[in-house]
Amino acid sequence: MALILFFIGSFLGIIVAAVQTLFHNATLWQAFGTYCTFSLAIPFFVGLLAYALSNLRSIEDDSETSYGLNKA
Repeated sequence: MALILFFIGSFLGIIVAAVQTLFHNATLWQAFGTYCTFSLAIPFFVGLLAYALSNLRSIEDDSETSYGLNKA
């Protein structure tokens, strides 16, 4: 999953960097910075969102323990 997010971030970074370079007269260093930011920030923030949403679950769900799988 993380590798897929890195690929998506890299692809979006290349596209945004190309648009900046072609239409907004950005230098190659600015384009490289944009590429690196997209390729690292997208997986990081998706991971943070997944972690935040996983904390919303209840810690102990009675429906899972009713089958006797978790009882001692």
